[in-house]
Amino acid sequence: MRKVVITGEPPADWVAEADAISAQLQAAADEVTRQLILDRHEGFWRDARIRDWLMNQFANKCWYTEAEESISPIHVDHFRPKGRVKNLDGSYEDGYWWLSFNWKNYVIAGHLINSKKSDLFPLMEGERRAAVNCPEMQLRLEGAVLIDPLTEQTRLISYDRDDDGCIAVLAGGIDDLERFKAEKTIEILGLNRIDRLNQKRGIKWDECLKHIQDYRGARAQGAQALIWLTKEMSIAQLKDKVKYDAEFSSIAEACIRKKAPESLIAAVFQR
Repeated sequence: MRKVVITGEPPADWVAEADAISAQLQAAADEVTRQLILDRHEGFWRDARIRDWLMNQFANKCWYTEAEESISPIHVDHFRPKGRVKNLDGSYEDGYWWLSFNWKNYVIAGHLINSKKSDLFPLMEGERRAAVNCPEMQLRLEGAVLIDPLTEQTRLISYDRDDDGCIAVLAGGIDDLERFKAEKTIEILGLNRIDRLNQKRGIKWDECLKHIQDYRGARAQGAQALIWLTKEMSIAQLKDKVKYDAEFSSIAEACIRKKAPESLIAAVFQR
């Protein structure tokens, strides 16, 4: 996975309206009144103002898979479910209703990924859910199992080629706690269950592998100028594939780091 980096501020008019709705929710006398407010503003998180702004943060890619809209329609997902929360044992708890109109709880997700995730949002064993209207820091320390695409924990999931495509796998060198989070995130989101997604990732992997092979094969050619030109072209092609805006850039990075010689890795990822 690749960390999504938020830049700039969301549309001020949308935020003002969202804050006003949130204030109504918090002031609601009972759960029935609160539900009426939620029903009245159902879908406000899909408003084009906030949706387009969020889409632009990651080049119109799903934040969980890096797939563009060709995989499935894109949804605005509540990272922490707003209605109810399902645990790994199948039990349910109250959702994070007070975050319903908080854009910091939104994730851009492909329909098939969002549908698989649904209400699942388990916590690590022994952790407790954050209190209503708690500070943002308390949410960060909550102990969620699911990897937040806005955090460095995205490094826990890598990719590898198999016979049918390219699948999400555990990153190397991670500890047991990190392994559990990565395994459950792959399971909760169903990152390997969509054949078309696996196949598209496989195409990206194979494209990168070809450039790596071109770089290696350049040594066998005669003219020095042609050798260096071939190497530079391979480096340039791979640099394009790992750019933040490129579809499946994390797949490209995984392929390069796992299959390329050290000299090529250094050239592609030089600072």
